[in-house]
Amino acid sequence: MLSCTPLLFSSWAASLLIRYQADLSALSVGQWLPFFLLSAVTMALALTPSTFVALVAGFFLGWDAIPYMLSAYLMASVMGYCAGALLDGGHLIHTIRNSPRVKKALETLNASAWSLMFLVRLSPVLPFALMNLLIPAMKVPFSVFLLGGFFGMLPRTLFSIWLGLKAYDIVSLMNGEVSASQSSWLVMLLIVLSGAGLFCLLSRAVKQAKTI
Repeated sequence: MLSCTPLLFSSWAASLLIRYQADLSALSVGQWLPFFLLSAVTMALALTPSTFVALVAGFFLGWDAIPYMLSAYLMASVMGYCAGALLDGGHLIHTIRNSPRVKKALETLNASAWSLMFLVRLSPVLPFALMNLLIPAMKVPFSVFLLGGFFGMLPRTLFSIWLGLKAYDIVSLMNGEVSASQSSWLVMLLIVLSGAGLFCLLSRAVKQAKTI
């Protein structure tokens, strides 16, 4: 569900962007505020991937989109955290109380919550909305969730805005034609760094759990 819905909604949104590209290009930065407010909601509800929103923002606004995009991420994170905490209701924690090893592993991960949040948000392959549901269930503090995630999203945000800025038109942007070979190495670097960091954290958590 979390994988199909963003694809369908983003495809519909892309068709509108292509249809009204000329009109949207004429808008001032301030007139894009409703777009970012709406995007915060759609990102929190897993309707649009965060990368898609950043690409569109970069295409139409360039570097002027940075403060708006980062603010939208923060709002989406707040809404996602609240939704995740509400939907879980403590069920995940309750189910692991009878499993000391799993409980110990989660406690170890929580001890490295800042690193965990940074790496989770840094990874281009971990869905933004899915992490909004999973991380609150692990009882990661709200401040760590928000600030650690913010700094983790920063490189991805700047990179996506830059890619959007390079697009010739909205069609080339939607078709991924701006993801040229010279930028592919950065995507791979983010994947490797985040993957290696998460592997180390998980390995340490599993090792601590085995000591019980």
